[in-house]
Amino acid sequence: MALRFIESSKLPTRWGTFDIHGFEDPFKGKEHIAITMGDCATEEQEPLLIRIHSECLTGDALGSMRCDCGEQLQEAMKRISEQGRGAILYLRQEGRGIGLVNKIRAYNLQDQGADTVEANERLGFGADMRDYSICVPMLEHLGAKQVVLDDQ
Repeated sequence: MALRFIESSKLPTRWGTFDIHGFEDPFKGKEHIAITMGDCATEEQEPLLIRIHSECLTGDALGSMRCDCGEQLQEAMKRISEQGRGAILYLRQEGRGIGLVNKIRAYNLQDQGADTVEANERLGFGADMRDYSICVPMLEHLGAKQVVLDDQ
């Protein structure tokens, strides 16, 4: 996978100042980010606390009550801030990988009684189309060789 690192900058948040790192996957035409705090290299430190978070516009930015994605993202940022060190890999794979418009279609099916998996399958998708292989080169770029997943 030819993931390309693009740029880093500071990201002031309510949980403190993080660093934000932009990456591009030219094969899939997607951009992903890592949000980090502290030294992510794990050579001589404890494993790095990470959260792998799939984009959820409706939950992360719009406060949708259909999911707890936004709450999970904020809680991960809070936990990393409290520890002073960690990373969030924010992957651009909306709606379990089906995209934003198809996610809205799935919401309509959920209004009719389907759960998330059933709705995706009725639309012709797998239950979960997300791809986490992009995480490895992101973590390598950050210098993280040992990680602990934040499963909150």
